[in-house]
Amino acid sequence: MTTPNQPNGTTATADRSVELVNHLLKLPEEVKRDLANLLLDSVREGFTSLEEVEKRDKELIRTRIEAYERGDLKATDWREALDRVERQFRMEFPQ
Repeated sequence: MTTPNQPNGTTATADRSVELVNHLLKLPEEVKRDLANLLLDSVREGFTSLEEVEKRDKELIRTRIEAYERGDLKATDWREALDRVERQFRMEFPQ
């Protein structure tokens, strides 16, 4: 990743990139998986910062609350939702 030293700092940037990647590769497996998923989501969904994700999430929550208040959405009891997720999980991952 290192390039010849140039006035614009290309080598320093490349060296920092290698250092960052080496640091990230030493993280625990679960953290690396979470980071990989976050990066893939950023490509799929087109966000460039965690602040942007938070803003999108707040907007989604706001629109769902408004839809509920208008009567466009019906609330589901948490127990019913949990049962539905558990059934789906058992179907996808039978023992």
